[in-house]
Amino acid sequence: MGCIPLIRDEKFSKKPSEGEEAEVEKEKVEKTEDLKITGGLFLKEGHGDPYLIYEVIKTLGEGSYGQVYKVMHKTTKNIRAMKVINKLRVCESEEDEKNLVNEINVLKALDHPNILKIYEYYNTPRKLFIITELCLGGELFDRISKVKFFNEKVAAHILRQILSAISFCHSNNIIHRDLKPENILIETDNEKEEYFTIKLIDFGTSEVFRKNKLLDKKIGSPLYIAPEVINNQYNEKCDLWSTGVILYILLCGSPPFYGANNNDIFKKISAGRFNMKGLEWGEISAEAKDLVKNLLVKDFKDRYSAIQALNHNWLKKMKESSEIKSMSKESISKIMQNFQSFKTGQKLQQATLAYIVHNLTKREDLEEMRKAFIEFDSNGDGKLTREELINGLLKVKTPTEAKNEVDRIMTMIDNDNNGYIEYEEFLRASLNKDKLLTDENLLSVFELFDKDKSGKVSSSEIKNILSGNADVSDDVWNQIMKDIDCNGDGEMSFKEFKDMMKSIINKK
Repeated sequence: MGCIPLIRDEKFSKKPSEGEEAEVEKEKVEKTEDLKITGGLFLKEGHGDPYLIYEVIKTLGEGSYGQVYKVMHKTTKNIRAMKVINKLRVCESEEDEKNLVNEINVLKALDHPNILKIYEYYNTPRKLFIITELCLGGELFDRISKVKFFNEKVAAHILRQILSAISFCHSNNIIHRDLKPENILIETDNEKEEYFTIKLIDFGTSEVFRKNKLLDKKIGSPLYIAPEVINNQYNEKCDLWSTGVILYILLCGSPPFYGANNNDIFKKISAGRFNMKGLEWGEISAEAKDLVKNLLVKDFKDRYSAIQALNHNWLKKMKESSEIKSMSKESISKIMQNFQSFKTGQKLQQATLAYIVHNLTKREDLEEMRKAFIEFDSNGDGKLTREELINGLLKVKTPTEAKNEVDRIMTMIDNDNNGYIEYEEFLRASLNKDKLLTDENLLSVFELFDKDKSGKVSSSEIKNILSGNADVSDDVWNQIMKDIDCNGDGEMSFKEFKDMMKSIINKK
């Protein structure tokens, strides 16, 4: 085939979608147990000057949109990334600014170990500041440019993470629409780490979709865009075409469709013909080629879904033969101990734990539990079912013991009541509570809740914290306050708050 150089691909957008945007209805909550607690509950617009809250350590990148900085939170000392977008440069209309905030709203709803985590944002007349987790390994694009291509085990490891994140997005009715190596970050800067962790970014052009309803806005990046997007009639499977292009590049270092200009590229994509010949494909297995072919299917109705791709024999075979070690019995026993010492029924307890896990824990403290979550997630869809949790505990428990513990823990940590355990829900139960519920962490959360800085948290402040986008009845609020207001004065002191949180740890 001849080696075609990999070039950066800029996204474009043409032809706005027709029809009106659907209004988001507020969910009515009549019972306390129906009030959903998620990590994104606290993701609201910050106020004040972000440069007074964060100290800039160094510049990580710069482009036409603005800059990305490595920053440190001045109070917690946590290291973050700060993306500063110059709205005067990139926003020609209100619609453009809406797309910028869209990324924040989408990331707020996505709780997955391979999707970039967002902490807060500041929206000023001239600039948008987005605070996210820090990924020091740079773009996957740069790593490919350096190494040219990956062996099959590493390519499969990267692809499995992409597919898991995309499967999770699609199960939440979200299409990414601009998957490419430039929009995939590597978590750490250890270039010797072969099986590195990746994070999907740039959800600014993502879209909420409805089943059996096709989208018509032509958007994406030419080298990775699906044929049906070019024809303005597509669904979520356009992400699988882009994933197929990425897999092709991971295996050989060149894109499957290339041309002198966008029109040439679009013609080749629309024809749907590509080849896997030449020296660079000579040693690649038939199974890997088969997955590429099932992803780069012109008719999206016949193209693999993310779950079908995750179940492909090549990915299973590569996972079994990789050098990634399984969790030890000791590590799973530690998780089990943390499960057993965990009890929370009050919504403010759940919300506090959610905030601490999302905002105050350090990456190194999460690493072991992240590996456990991924290992327990046997089908790779980014969420744990009851059966997957039971199977994960069978190394250290009998089937009956594992079943009983999972039944108990599901009722406590499925805080959004969707029937499965998401990543941060798992972390809340599996991390060491003594390390999570330190006086320092609890004081940080209490001060966040205490908006008027009175030294006490009022019922109205608790409503502001927990309501999110829900329409919550007065009966629910009265019950929540009754559970936490020990002296009946309608407010909660730090001592009352601390005692409530410490009671989570069930000392036997």
